[in-house]
Amino acid sequence: MNKLYFAISSAILLAAACLNTTARAQSVDISKGRQKAEVCMACHGPDGFTTAAPGIPHLAGQDRDYLIKALTAYRIGESRTDETMTAMAKPLTDADVQNIAAFFSTLPPPRQ
Repeated sequence: MNKLYFAISSAILLAAACLNTTARAQSVDISKGRQKAEVCMACHGPDGFTTAAPGIPHLAGQDRDYLIKALTAYRIGESRTDETMTAMAKPLTDADVQNIAAFFSTLPPPRQ
């Protein structure tokens, strides 16, 4: 009985995780992310990378979840405290953060 319960519970949890991931992926709007990211391009470059200013990270090709965590941390002022980034991220909504992260993650990373 315990093995059957464990197997059913595991299947339900796996299905729920898949549905959550699918719903999150469907709600992302890369074109809206591109529009919102235009202000980001002043420092991070039009293609998500810049060589004009040292210390500014490349965003093109970065992992989407990493970008979401970073933008969220700047937005709430927790664990990431850069005056400029906090000011830029503060007015963003959760949807904005998701869309911007999706946009930058789809760009090809800079060639080394």
